[in-house]
Amino acid sequence: MIGIESQGRLARISREPVTVAFLVCLTVFGTLSWLRSGGHLQIITLTAYDLFLRFLPQSEQTDTRIVLVTITEDDINAIGEWPLSDGTLARVLERLDSARPRVIGLDVYRDKPVPPGTRELETTLKSHPAIILINKFGSEGNPGIRAPAAMEQAGRVGFSDVVLDPGGKVRRGLLFLDKGEAVMSSFALKLALGYLRYENILPRAGELEPAHIRLGETTLPPFEPDDGPYTGADAAGYQLLLDFRNGESPFLMLSLQQLLAESFDPDIVYDKAVIVGVAAESVKDQFFTPFTSQVQHSRGVPGIVLHAQLASQLIRAALDGDRPLRSLDRRAQALWLFVWCLLGATIGLRIHSPARFVVVVSTGLALLGLVAFTAFIGRWWIPMITPALGWLGSVALVTAYLSGHERAQRNLLMQLFSTHVSDDVAAEIWCQRGRFISGKRLLPQELTATVLFTDIEHFTTISEALAPDELMDWLNTYMEEMANIVIEHGGVIDDYYGDAIKANFGVPIKHSGKPEIREDAVNALQCALDMDAKLSKINSLCDRNATPRLRMRIGICTGNVVAGCIGSAKRMKYTTVGDTVNIAARLESFDKTSFGEGTGNEEDCRILIAESTWRSVKERFVAEPVGELPLKGKFERINVYRIIGDIQDIR
Repeated sequence: MIGIESQGRLARISREPVTVAFLVCLTVFGTLSWLRSGGHLQIITLTAYDLFLRFLPQSEQTDTRIVLVTITEDDINAIGEWPLSDGTLARVLERLDSARPRVIGLDVYRDKPVPPGTRELETTLKSHPAIILINKFGSEGNPGIRAPAAMEQAGRVGFSDVVLDPGGKVRRGLLFLDKGEAVMSSFALKLALGYLRYENILPRAGELEPAHIRLGETTLPPFEPDDGPYTGADAAGYQLLLDFRNGESPFLMLSLQQLLAESFDPDIVYDKAVIVGVAAESVKDQFFTPFTSQVQHSRGVPGIVLHAQLASQLIRAALDGDRPLRSLDRRAQALWLFVWCLLGATIGLRIHSPARFVVVVSTGLALLGLVAFTAFIGRWWIPMITPALGWLGSVALVTAYLSGHERAQRNLLMQLFSTHVSDDVAAEIWCQRGRFISGKRLLPQELTATVLFTDIEHFTTISEALAPDELMDWLNTYMEEMANIVIEHGGVIDDYYGDAIKANFGVPIKHSGKPEIREDAVNALQCALDMDAKLSKINSLCDRNATPRLRMRIGICTGNVVAGCIGSAKRMKYTTVGDTVNIAARLESFDKTSFGEGTGNEEDCRILIAESTWRSVKERFVAEPVGELPLKGKFERINVYRIIGDIQDIR
């Protein structure tokens, strides 16, 4: 027995809206956690990351520490050669070195000599230690590109390899790569260190983690597979998220012709980090970044700009204390997602209209976006896409459940009011379950019953004086009191009509003997008198509260009725029909002005019964003959009696 009760209690708890909301929260949280861990949300998360970078407040000033010397299409056409000869490169590097920059980076491959001028280039590279060249690591099926052996031996070569995300965009930069033989430094890192050497800044071990690199007072933790918007990314080597702090291309640019012109001002590159590289479209050295789109642009950003972005970020970290973008660890990200799922499920419990749903969902998404973007400005990446989906999913699912739940409750309440039956009716239907036919409709039966109708006079006037919630509270209290009286006397509530009640005595169990029929009539009359007594108590309270008194009309008739179920298979009502029912209804609604209203003899409850009922109860109750009255809808007149009270009470 205890087990059954426990199961029932658990079943009720599981259907509670709060329980369902929490289960929705857990389901949405688990689903999104699984999707994120599998990388299924990475694309849209990276898109949000790109948008944040684009909207990030940017400085209108260029980075004055770095100057780019670009080889454009006009330069190639003017010089008339590509690739540029060794002699041309030697002349460019000599011109730059004479202006005394801190470091010069040549973002042009020189794995093979390009005469004329090969000896001059070798001499220039050997005599100017500030010059750094590039190479490219090989991969399977690609041998890579080497730099001159003398430069590699001198440690003045950095790799130019770029990390591409799905979709071909560059969002990360490499500092180191370990190819087994040795750990190699990137071209951008070499440039940054060459510049910082003049500030007496050298790379050191991190304060908390010796394996991390520290420049100045800023530690640069390496990129991890789940950092920022990523899930399970390739974190090989030592990588950093590019911050693109000053926009797409925040550097001073000179063309090759401007550099070689007689009017060139050496102060432009003095004490700077200078990078020489290709910007011509005919040379395929273009990359897409968060600021560019394969759809919107026919070309991306030159590789020279990407190297400059990473070098600038390293220099700013060392000299300005710019911290790299940080992100929440896995536990914090999971907690952040759970909070928004729980918040969405909780708010969903309070939404009851489509308009409010739109407002609440939009407000939540705007708040989440504001928090995430504010944190991004402060150099923190807080996930936005998964919490937004968690918020939206939880709110939508809980709201949908509540809508269905409330609809089911409303239907259930309607069914309870329209098909209210006692335990006897339920037991009788169960005993007669074999008599159900197609459509699950109970076969009708003809029997003798006493039918009672009751109604409140001037209910419309009373309802207009009360607020809707007060009216419903009052009406529910009144109906509950009267319904209990009916059931106490063995009656079956057939229906509610606003403030009216229809009850049957003698159904569904068929009574054919006179004693049983008489008992049904007596029960109906006693029920009516008890209603009168209850109404007197209610009116005493009305008198104390200075509110209008209530007056009730009751009509009762005994006779043959047909009892059965009417309606559809999905919604049936057990009821009685026939002439007896019509007479009882007419007696209740008969013109009340003939019974003392306005004469000073008003009564709280007027009980009119048909002669058929009076014959069964005259030995038990006192009545006053009213006479033969014409009832609406009937051709013959009906003998009517007004009940005064129980004989024992009057004596």
